[in-house]
Amino acid sequence: MSGQILKVTGLKKYFPIRKGFFNQVVGSVKAVNDVDFEVYEGETLGLVGESGCGKSTTGNCIVRLLDPTEGSILYTARDGSTIDLAKATQREIKPYRKEIQMVFQDPYSSLNPRMTVKDVIAEPARLCGTVSKGDEQELVTRLMTRVGLRPEYMVRYPHAFSGGQRQRIGIARALSVNPRLMVCDESVSSLDVSVQAQVLSLLEELQSEFNISYLFIAHDLSAVKHISDRIVVMYVGKVVEICETEELYAQPKHPYTEALLGSVPKLIADKSVRKSTLEGEVPDPSRPPEGCFFHPRCKYATEECKKASMKLLPVDPNNPTGHRTACIRHAQLHLKGV
Repeated sequence: MSGQILKVTGLKKYFPIRKGFFNQVVGSVKAVNDVDFEVYEGETLGLVGESGCGKSTTGNCIVRLLDPTEGSILYTARDGSTIDLAKATQREIKPYRKEIQMVFQDPYSSLNPRMTVKDVIAEPARLCGTVSKGDEQELVTRLMTRVGLRPEYMVRYPHAFSGGQRQRIGIARALSVNPRLMVCDESVSSLDVSVQAQVLSLLEELQSEFNISYLFIAHDLSAVKHISDRIVVMYVGKVVEICETEELYAQPKHPYTEALLGSVPKLIADKSVRKSTLEGEVPDPSRPPEGCFFHPRCKYATEECKKASMKLLPVDPNNPTGHRTACIRHAQLHLKGV
């Protein structure tokens, strides 16, 4: 595996809860609660979990659309310089903007309806100073062709395109500054299945061509398996498991991961196999339970789980950066994969 370009350590993002006539802070929603992971050069790291688990908030903190409450986000640029994105000012981050881009979830609201496609795609390069006014036409033509759009459509406005075409425009916009890291926030979740496959294939081709690293945020485990090299599983703002994709799907080491894999739809239904379902409700992130956050819904939970801290433990002590899980009983459990 190539060198590490992003290291997230102890990342937290709390949103204050305000009540009363004086709008006083009475608590906080712990959307991201002490998250650790790494992204390596040229890899795709999948980030999965239920809705509301903090996936998108994590991505927004990395690109600094949100300011983290605590933690560090160390990014290593192409020139070897390192910056802590969590603590840097917007002025300090500006030179690194061209290396870190985002593809948003909603292709309809993420494009300015008052701008032509040419201006939408060229705007990041213009703001970062990586293209001159006279070269914008050539840049947009090349990028639109590369993502599978006809260049003559650059004079049109976003409303004239379908959802899949708009997402391709969003990808072309991110590519305009030749990024090193791209955060894809549910970038295929709103698309038809056939269009999803096309966009995923496009992302894989672009990764090989431009040596881009992806943080691929999604709840669709099928899409994540198709594109990811490693997967991070989140639950109520916490990371519960990190592993290479094939090993995670074959041998999960956390009961929550097993439940997620058990919920993946199968093309051929087998009535003899009863699909596993999670009982209970997702905990309130403003008042998470003591110990392991998953223990109220876990069929393997013991009294010890009610007191355990949710720290990532290496499955193999000789490989501390390999398969890691937050389940203290991972050595005794034999969980089902796909």
